[in-house]
Amino acid sequence: MLRLIVTFAALSIFASVANAHFLFIHVVKGEKPRIEAHFAESCWDFSADQRMVTLMSDLKGWDPRHGTITFTPRPHAMIGEISPQGTTACGSFTYGIMRRGGEFLLEYHAKGVCGIEAASTPAGLDAEIIAELTGTELAITVLFKGEPVPGAEIVVPMEGSGIATLATDDRGRITIPRPDTPLFSIRAMVPERRDGVHEDVEYGEVRHYTTLTVHPEPQPGGLRGDAMANAILADALTCNGTIAPDMSEWSGRLQGRFGDEEIRGNVTQNASGTTIALASNAPSGARSRLPVLAGIGDAGSGEAMNAHFPRERFPRVGSTIEIPDSGKVFILRDRRIESVVTPHENGSRRVDVVEWMTTDDLRFVPVKMVLTDFNQDGAITAVVVLETGFTVQNGFHLPSSFTGTIIDGPSEGNAFSLKVNDLRVK
Repeated sequence: MLRLIVTFAALSIFASVANAHFLFIHVVKGEKPRIEAHFAESCWDFSADQRMVTLMSDLKGWDPRHGTITFTPRPHAMIGEISPQGTTACGSFTYGIMRRGGEFLLEYHAKGVCGIEAASTPAGLDAEIIAELTGTELAITVLFKGEPVPGAEIVVPMEGSGIATLATDDRGRITIPRPDTPLFSIRAMVPERRDGVHEDVEYGEVRHYTTLTVHPEPQPGGLRGDAMANAILADALTCNGTIAPDMSEWSGRLQGRFGDEEIRGNVTQNASGTTIALASNAPSGARSRLPVLAGIGDAGSGEAMNAHFPRERFPRVGSTIEIPDSGKVFILRDRRIESVVTPHENGSRRVDVVEWMTTDDLRFVPVKMVLTDFNQDGAITAVVVLETGFTVQNGFHLPSSFTGTIIDGPSEGNAFSLKVNDLRVK
């Protein structure tokens, strides 16, 4: 149970700027090295359609150490080649005239790096963000044409899926806690007083929007799968309130009802998954049906190390990520894994999360799921509607109750209600 609960949890930290688009550059190393340029709402958003890609058609790209980058349009992004030794890529383009309280020219700039160390060196953008890791903090500076910008508006990642809109100090700097997600982005806006004419329209101001996007470095010994798919899936596992790295094993006693009958048992969660063991006197219906709750824990966070996008990628609000080793398919949206399909020898199971709960530290846990079992022909054999309650121990959200209905035919189904008592975490 818990392993899958961990998977379905997150909310876009850029929700507050929905419908606003910015330029993001991704430096993707590993098995399929490349540079991706997206004009999107956040660095996790891959919904750019042909219009968005066309807007980037005059994108100028470069690697500050290895020269010009040539981008090729694809249905979902602009794609460029990366030097084997490259860790940084930059891009910029002019959007055009905006009319909001007067005419101004809108320009976009972006820098992507692989590894936070590469973010500390200026790369030649007109408006640029540099960042340096100092212990547990990230020191950030906004530059315009190489000089620090005091009072620049900057949007930074905070705890969980949260963001903060801040302003740089008189040295053009701010300091934030080190982001705990494997992929993150920082955005800033720098206004410039400048008179000019663009496409026969006069303007007196230029607004420069710039982003810094940081990808994790490949793990020693090489990275299986696609580095971006791995980072996107790992991010959804990080932005959750249901598991802590040092609290991955727990157990508890089950007590409740299955239909009209009382049942008791135990539930345990460890690295192998979730196990439900009912007492020997439990009714046969409960013994044959309730183990389905243990089965939803088989998503497995470790599989994020061999994630792939589909062979053909198309624009969509979310992302589809495949795990070739197991055949599982994840559907992500807004940094949450909304669905996962798991094949097995008798067919497959699909889990859809339909309701989340927000934690105090802006992480997310799924509180309502729909589980659908299919046979080998794709016909539905059973549906489970499951609601989970949680209790918090040391910041760790443990399940405190399971309620729902198992439907395996045209009858009313089997309702169940279980409490989890005596929770113990190792």
